[in-house]
Amino acid sequence: MQRFLLSCVFIAFALTSFGQSKDDIDILYSHQFTGGLNLHTNGGGINAQFLKYKDAFNLRYVGLEIVFMKHDKEIRSFNPVYEDSKAYVVGKANSFYIARPTFGKQRVLTTKQRKSGVEVGYQWGIGPSLGFTKPIYLEIGYPSIPYDYLVVERYNPDEHFTNNIFGRASGLRGFDQLKFHPGGFAKFALNFEYSSERNGIKAIQVGSIVDVYAEEIPIMADLSENSQFFLNGFVNILIGKKYILR
Repeated sequence: MQRFLLSCVFIAFALTSFGQSKDDIDILYSHQFTGGLNLHTNGGGINAQFLKYKDAFNLRYVGLEIVFMKHDKEIRSFNPVYEDSKAYVVGKANSFYIARPTFGKQRVLTTKQRKSGVEVGYQWGIGPSLGFTKPIYLEIGYPSIPYDYLVVERYNPDEHFTNNIFGRASGLRGFDQLKFHPGGFAKFALNFEYSSERNGIKAIQVGSIVDVYAEEIPIMADLSENSQFFLNGFVNILIGKKYILR
């Protein structure tokens, strides 16, 4: 992951070396709006940001990011007997989702020298990390292999094993049993904007983020494997618009 992030940074900086003359007269915009995909070390999600120019090089922003977080030790498995069984994660007790209301700043370091150039900057943000765990439900076979019937049950590590787990139940199960985990986060990213349209935004952000919670998040049934700290590298793929808001 580190090599990938460094490669993205090197390529983006190299692109900024092309082009030395401006094609058009600059227009001073007042706001930006962007949205897109988040890909991080242990999952992914979506995000949106509303940015306001303080001057030509500095912006303030508010945003919202919603992601899912996998555990480092998740291992997909299948029932060893039934070919049509469904994948499940061994020992996983809860799915973990995070909503991040974000407040931060973005600074432009180098502007585009022409339409095909790349604008380089950086961005940081902080805010509450609103974590939610959702219990895992499985399809359990009874009485034993070969099963006579399947029953959907919440995963219980004391009762459910590879010989009676047919597979994971619908992901919609358990949303009425969400548990809230309050925390906070901080992030930093390099921002590379490369749209050829004057008011368009196409950007890639490469950075890292840390989420910290008041208690360990029970993703795995083995509580010794869980943590209250989550440090991840991430890539945001963004599109959006610049505009003048009067």
